[in-house]
Amino acid sequence: MDYIAANLPAINVEETCDFYRMLGFQCLHQSKEWLILNRGSLSLEFFHHPELEPENSWHSACIRVHDLTVLYRAWQDLNWSAFAPARITAIEHLNEIEMFCVIDINGSLLRCIQQH
Repeated sequence: MDYIAANLPAINVEETCDFYRMLGFQCLHQSKEWLILNRGSLSLEFFHHPELEPENSWHSACIRVHDLTVLYRAWQDLNWSAFAPARITAIEHLNEIEMFCVIDINGSLLRCIQQH
């Protein structure tokens, strides 16, 4: 099966893996330089970038789902304080989409989107 996966930076591969495990992702591959995670049909890959400053990160990815509310409910009640400065926003109801965002521990922005 052909597919394309978002490729995001990881300051610390092990900590990044732990954060995404909290979100329900499973580790398919982990080395010092590369991380591949899956959650059902969602796939993310990470490259080691120890010099990255999270507050200056411009990296992002879109996660498109059929039922945004289910994903939001699964994630909103998790222990986000265990992975500061990661955070989750409220759902926004926009003209063409509904969306909430996750900023991960590396400063990457994940836009979680459901099309109307």
